[in-house]
Amino acid sequence: MKNHHDSLEGISTFVQVVESGSFTAAASELGHSVSYISKEVTRLEERLGARLLNRTTRSLSLTDIGRMYFEKTRNLVLEAREAEQSINSLQDKPVGRLKVSLPSSFGQTHLMPVVAEYMKRYPEIRLNVDFSSRLVDLAGEGFDVAVRLGESKDSNLISRKIAAFRMMTIASPAYIERHGAPAHPKDLMGHQAVKYVYNQMPITWDYVDENGKPVNIDAPLIAETNHLQMQQELILAGVGLGRLPEFLCKPLVDSGRLVALLEAFEPPKFGSYAVFPHRHFLSAKVRAFTDLLVEHFKDGI
Repeated sequence: MKNHHDSLEGISTFVQVVESGSFTAAASELGHSVSYISKEVTRLEERLGARLLNRTTRSLSLTDIGRMYFEKTRNLVLEAREAEQSINSLQDKPVGRLKVSLPSSFGQTHLMPVVAEYMKRYPEIRLNVDFSSRLVDLAGEGFDVAVRLGESKDSNLISRKIAAFRMMTIASPAYIERHGAPAHPKDLMGHQAVKYVYNQMPITWDYVDENGKPVNIDAPLIAETNHLQMQQELILAGVGLGRLPEFLCKPLVDSGRLVALLEAFEPPKFGSYAVFPHRHFLSAKVRAFTDLLVEHFKDGI
């Protein structure tokens, strides 16, 4: 009969491989070599007498047995991680691994200095930062915290507001000269829109009308991108008009390279939030990270 220690060996490695999507990514996460990770999974398969993963040179996928085993063991590993984090939360200083998801554009323009400052303050943290425009599965992909523009509607996540920002509808002077300026949000239906796409879906534009009632506009699309700077570049080039966060385009409006439109119809400020999985406690490392974000943006973006 195998002892319990043997049974538990390799499980957390296997779960990490599935969460990360490859042996290489799992090795990076766990701080081991790829060969060590591969051997751990192979030993686990040998002990179970079943193949858990289909391996090819380019991809990794679960077998049917592997999928069932992952579903049964994933919660064990998550609980073990939570137990470890609950110990960490009792400590005064953040330690251990911190995996963070940041939105691509806002992350690059405003969050990199915060992350660098965090690492200077807490050198015992082992950091993993992922820049992405997609809505990551925090618990499923092993993220401790994510920063998102707009409030999360996921009841499994806790959110903490870190900053607020306005949206601006803008166009280049050349575009306005050719197409005119919309006087009302409904006029946008006769224009060409350069849109930001989030999580594979174009974002519709929300305004308030003269009576303060919401107006949702799905302006005709001429271009879409999941990168705010690319969207801004297309608007600057006169390809179409667009909607961007004030923190990104205000300097260009102030300099006259872009023109602000429909300002009377813009809704109140949107929030930027730190979100993390719903747990009974908040680890010291996550609490310190969100505290630093709030501190950084206390005077606005």
